Amino acid sequence: MRAPSEGPSSQTVNALLKLRELILGGEIKAGERMSELLLVERLGVSRTPIRAALIRLEQEGLLRALPSGGFVVDAFNERDIHAAIEIRGTLEGLAARLAAERGVAQGHLEDLKCCLSGLDELVPFLQASDDGCARRVRRHLR
Repeated sequence: MRAPSEGPSSQTVNALLKLRELILGGEIKAGERMSELLLVERLGVSRTPIRAALIRLEQEGLLRALPSGGFVVDAFNERDIHAAIEIRGTLEGLAARLAAERGVAQGHLEDLKCCLSGLDELVPFLQASDDGCARRVRRHLR
């Protein structure tokens, strides 16, 4: 376990959350270079939390490191999105099974019910035609 001083700072977490939101929301486009100085101005945090957030986003697959230094927003396609949904569904199924086997607090059950509701909404999305699927993906990425 990490000592409290080794954990991520709240500025890093805030920068990470905001950058992830900007990328997934389409405000920062695929192929766009991530300028530390512009991000410092835009997010109002220093360069150190920005750097840490950029490294984490690269680990998550949202950014790609450039050979010359820095990062660029990585493009992802419909196949990538399907793979992510499939992996998430598998992990959520495993989590539900483990919770059923080991027991879980009532508050956590409510969270699981919300998760299942979201999965139920995705089933038609996954079964849609490629054309319909593409439209839904674009709508969900906005």
